[in-house]
Amino acid sequence: MVGCNKNRKIMNRVKRKYIYWKDILERRHVGLQATKGHQVRIYNWSRVYSPDLWLVNFIEKRGLLIGKPKLKIGLYSIFAPDWLTVFDDCDLRIFVARENLHKPGMKRWEHQFLNDNRFQLSIGFDNLEHDQYLRIPFWMTWNTFQPTDTYKEIKERVLHMNNPLNHSYDNRKFACFLCSHSDPGRQHLYDRLSSIDRVDCDGRGMHNNDTLRMIHKDNKLSYLRDYRFNLTPENSNDPYYCTEKLMEAFQAGTVPIYFGCNNNPEPDVINSKAIVFIMQAEIPENQLKLISELNSSKDSYMEFATQPCLLPDAENVIWGYYEQLEDKLKEIIKNV
Repeated sequence: MVGCNKNRKIMNRVKRKYIYWKDILERRHVGLQATKGHQVRIYNWSRVYSPDLWLVNFIEKRGLLIGKPKLKIGLYSIFAPDWLTVFDDCDLRIFVARENLHKPGMKRWEHQFLNDNRFQLSIGFDNLEHDQYLRIPFWMTWNTFQPTDTYKEIKERVLHMNNPLNHSYDNRKFACFLCSHSDPGRQHLYDRLSSIDRVDCDGRGMHNNDTLRMIHKDNKLSYLRDYRFNLTPENSNDPYYCTEKLMEAFQAGTVPIYFGCNNNPEPDVINSKAIVFIMQAEIPENQLKLISELNSSKDSYMEFATQPCLLPDAENVIWGYYEQLEDKLKEIIKNV
């Protein structure tokens, strides 16, 4: 009996290892297939969606590889062991955090490549001074701003988000909540908000609606335009970890109900007065009352919703990120 239990444990360990490496190799294959034919390839990624190619397109479509037709660049994240770099033939490697590395379980990745000669650049969300590091906000690289944008185009996007005509009370439903999975905190937020009116959930978590897929063909921005409010807490809280959630809400002209970044997100870009702030896994009574009042009054809602969501100098701050990224990439490409 003891021998059988020991053998069973060994087999379970082998099975877990097999599944682990099978998943890693599948993800690696997907990333390489998504960037097949590119000089910039994706490694150690999770799932690959079209916005994941933002940095690939930034490098290639802004002409940063002109005169370097054989240069191979690898983009790496945290979803596989970093020693797998021995199996690539990249001339230049860039680490892209993509996640809040201050979370438990991810701290081992925190800034570990800053003095690693395998990597020429690390891109993350922290404010950090280092020759091999750049802070590039996640929201800049997902859906709202494009890798080929000029200063003029960025300014036009900011003007669109701040335009009162981008907002509407009529012909919009109450609220939506998109999340990949449910947990007690998210369920509580959903229950609290549902005490006002129906909350549509088109993601896998608390799924109760199919218009995102059936009507909007998985176009999130188009879907968000159906709603007055978007319940959109970050998956984790850190002062500088601001994902695409707020910018997508602003782009769609829906009021974000938000928690994250210590409730002070991107203070040099975002007007915090245009956001309904909540707490982690809780909607305080005063904020629930505010949401209810805004939802029941067209005038009150439009007065709140049409506040400029981005600050007067936002386009210059955003363009500054573009310039920093382009200048740094030119520098490391030149030095290869």
